[in-house]
Amino acid sequence: MTDSTYAKPQPLRRMPGAAKLPARQGEPSRPFRIVAGTEQDWEGVAAGELVLVCPWLAGLDPATGLWLGALPIHDCNAFIDGDWRLDAPAQLRERCYVGVFALDRLRSGPQIFGPLRDKGVSRLINLPSVSFFDGATAQTFGRLSFTLESEIAFLAQARSLGFGTALCARSEAEPALARMAQFDFVLRHRGPGHPLAIDEA
Repeated sequence: MTDSTYAKPQPLRRMPGAAKLPARQGEPSRPFRIVAGTEQDWEGVAAGELVLVCPWLAGLDPATGLWLGALPIHDCNAFIDGDWRLDAPAQLRERCYVGVFALDRLRSGPQIFGPLRDKGVSRLINLPSVSFFDGATAQTFGRLSFTLESEIAFLAQARSLGFGTALCARSEAEPALARMAQFDFVLRHRGPGHPLAIDEA
């Protein structure tokens, strides 16, 4: 595959089937889309639709990029050190949650939160998430403290600094209701090949 293959990546729109999986029994999932945060990504966003902005998706295959993002093959948070800014229209900003890798071992909290605020970011979600992995891989990561609990702790730190926060977690993960209420919503998933859904706290 040549470099030109990724010269003009297509923005990752709403994940296939995202609106088909109920967030709670009898309740439809709130509509959302996942984008890289380029200028054309703000076109056609519906009223009330959430926008999960993942700058690290630029150049990745829209069908697999979300899941590949959690692999230790690149620096997901490199955009924090670059010239990327959240340039969403004012009317969309309160619905934009920027995806960051919460278990970054290259940057401290201040090296993440300060620059993000300077880039116009006020809401975060742990995306990509270590919860994408299960089985033996998840157990190995767990021994290294790469866990959902660690991601929740990162989001708690962000919230203490005034950021709005949302959680990405497996559908079978059941944090206590009191902890769920800390998040604006939970992005539920069952791993690659399955739809995602918004579960509002």
